[in-house]
Amino acid sequence: MVKVDLITGFLGAGKTTFIQKYADYFIKKGQKINIIENEFGNVSVDSIILKDEACDITQLSGGCMCCTAKVAFQNMLLDMSAEGYDRILVEPSGIYDVDEFFEILMTEPVKDCCQIGSILTIADARFDEKLSDEAQYIMFSQLLCTGKLIMSKTQTADEATQNATISRLNQIISDRGSRRVFGDDVCRKNWDDLTDDDFESFASCGYQLIEHEREFMQHGRVFTARVMAHLCTDQHDLEERIQKLLSDPSYGNILRVKGHIADTGGNWYEINCSLDGFYIRPSNVRKGLFIVIGQDLEEDAVQNAFIPRRRK
Repeated sequence: MVKVDLITGFLGAGKTTFIQKYADYFIKKGQKINIIENEFGNVSVDSIILKDEACDITQLSGGCMCCTAKVAFQNMLLDMSAEGYDRILVEPSGIYDVDEFFEILMTEPVKDCCQIGSILTIADARFDEKLSDEAQYIMFSQLLCTGKLIMSKTQTADEATQNATISRLNQIISDRGSRRVFGDDVCRKNWDDLTDDDFESFASCGYQLIEHEREFMQHGRVFTARVMAHLCTDQHDLEERIQKLLSDPSYGNILRVKGHIADTGGNWYEINCSLDGFYIRPSNVRKGLFIVIGQDLEEDAVQNAFIPRRRK
């Protein structure tokens, strides 16, 4: 029986960064692991970030694995269970409904060869009040059954801000009729200070199975992803374009921008943007795409927000 860990969290929470550290822990122990990377789009941009890990990485692109890519995810687990892995780490898209994870892992034939290890939920230390009701339900599903809530970016938020975020997350749970409450059990450590004991506690924390009223949604209709290979003029130009994209409602409700983009001079940049802020930095990656995710996305406007490549 191979253990399957789910590392979830809403768009931009920091799942990929955490998985890099979590995977390193298992690799140092000599364990054979596989990371299943799911992207809500036609390609996976996070797999480029994870490619340096000394483990296998499997991409699951073209939709969220709780709906359009559900069968593909199940087949991946069945195939991997026969390949001698000690652990499978699953990073779903940020709009993943965790109830679907239970549905797959606890039904035949998957339950005969795979078992749930830990469900870990990553939450940004600064709660974004602009999240839609649909987005908050996704967060509810990720919070309710987690074995451990792990705060990200705590070095950028003081204790009062962190406490307010926990209160807001508890309110999301309470508003949907559950009594689960987070408090001192939340991991608030700076991730640079996490120890092997911390990672061992994450690996053994398990999960909770709590009954609740489910809301069903077609993610592809509620959320939209636009994968792009457009250009910018330079880094300053890119920053201005991203800032406008995140702040101008004419593009729709932009939730996430990430990946790699080139400028007209052939320089490449890594972009990682969410509602709480963004960073742009030069990258050695000389290829790649970037993805824009949002609600009520005006796709033509988003496409025109960047410089199109000229066809050769």
